[in-house]
Amino acid sequence: MSVSFVTPLAALVVLFALLPLGVLAVEEERLRALCRRLGLRPPDVRPSLAIGTAIVALAAVIALAAAQPVLARHTTLKARADAEVFFVFDVSRSMAARNGEGPTRLDRARADAKKLRAQLGNVPVGVGSLTDRVLPHLFPSASANAFNGVLDESLGVDRPTTALSYGNTLGTKLGTLADLVTARYFSAPAKKRVVVVFTDGESRPDNLADLPSRLRDGEMSALFFRYWGPAERVYDADGQLNPAYTPDPSSAQVLDSLATSLSTRVYGSSDVNAAAAAIRRDVGKGPTVTRGRELSSTLLTPYVLLLGLIPLGFILWRRNVPRRVATA
Repeated sequence: MSVSFVTPLAALVVLFALLPLGVLAVEEERLRALCRRLGLRPPDVRPSLAIGTAIVALAAVIALAAAQPVLARHTTLKARADAEVFFVFDVSRSMAARNGEGPTRLDRARADAKKLRAQLGNVPVGVGSLTDRVLPHLFPSASANAFNGVLDESLGVDRPTTALSYGNTLGTKLGTLADLVTARYFSAPAKKRVVVVFTDGESRPDNLADLPSRLRDGEMSALFFRYWGPAERVYDADGQLNPAYTPDPSSAQVLDSLATSLSTRVYGSSDVNAAAAAIRRDVGKGPTVTRGRELSSTLLTPYVLLLGLIPLGFILWRRNVPRRVATA
């Protein structure tokens, strides 16, 4: 474990503690001067020292909280050595389609992917994007943090830009999934390989007929999630309808035919549990090895601020306790 600070320079707020300490010192001296004029014994200095100490402690707590301490922990990850899964996301322009103000197709795919990943246990999962080519973003990893980070930060519609025309309803080439074989996206020891494709199914027919045999050559099984609705449309950044896109109803037949030829099925958002069960059935059980470390972190600021209640409570208590001034 280790502790680091997100905003260390913010700890300089501790310098503001000099102001109340100065006020306390001045007021203490004024009280003592008054006692001398009236011929009274000056009050004990210990209460003022206690208040000063509490002010310093409170300032230190605030400074530490402002620096935002983070506790980091590293956990060794054990994962399957003989099985890997690759999630491939269609990021063509049509995946930006949505129904009114609802989430886009890609947003729904991301949400389902996180749910599916959480049910795969110790099976390493990679991430790729698909337009007219497949691009890897994360090779199979046991790290859930890395997976979620890639989904949230790296995936986006039309990133990378497809070479096909914008607005083309057939802006994806599912046939290029064969790149998973030729580019060796899976590691050699992983003999149980599963590809999960998140798409709307609006694909050009290029190389689709050869895809089943190509995936079998690479010892890969596949399943599909489809996101599509007849009322879904693509809108620009200003919310204006993009007239160049209309949903392609024939995409269902294209995807169903491809799934049938691969002896698999097409799932929907409500079928995440069924898909997870199918993947676990395909990969079965096998040996595990160390496959990296997971970094988890906890922001300590709330707990530090709770400590500040101790000196603050003492200051408030002392403020309401009158000090007795002894006569000479």
